[in-house]
Amino acid sequence: MKITLPDSYEDITLRQYQELVKLDDDEDGIFSFFTGIDLEDVKNVEKKQKDEVLKHIEVALQQEGEFKSTFIIDGIEFGLIPNFDKITGGTYSDLVKYSNSDTEGENENLDRLLAVLYRPIKKKDSFGNYEIKDYKGTSGHLEQINKLPMSIVNGCLGFFLTLSDDLESRIQKFTEEELAKV
Repeated sequence: MKITLPDSYEDITLRQYQELVKLDDDEDGIFSFFTGIDLEDVKNVEKKQKDEVLKHIEVALQQEGEFKSTFIIDGIEFGLIPNFDKITGGTYSDLVKYSNSDTEGENENLDRLLAVLYRPIKKKDSFGNYEIKDYKGTSGHLEQINKLPMSIVNGCLGFFLTLSDDLESRIQKFTEEELAKV
């Protein structure tokens, strides 16, 4: 039996990650998930081999992601919302709804959150500017979003965390400057 293990987040899809999170820290479940070996048969695997596989998986899961504003899956080019100042009320409410559930550690709506953020591109110019399709809910392209490599997912989440941290520090600096004037 040939087993292919992930070398990085690039080799793990969003759907696989969401299944992996449900396993929590169950080493036998994680080993079975990535190797395809039946859970009942995992107990017959040599401890040294099992430890090596789990270490390999752990290293793969610690890889950084890369932010990408566009990507292609199943021949469809997707783009991140290009102008957050002009999002619709429906887009905003779904962003809030799906991001709030994931901050509680559930991760069950991470695919839906990304399906709000990334949508099929309908028009692109030679400068790389693009327009995305109007928001009609997440179900239309959820299947493709679930195939996203976790490297892109982590890059996107890291982008927003960095942006949030940057905004927070700028607000604090501005507040301190204004208080110093008083």
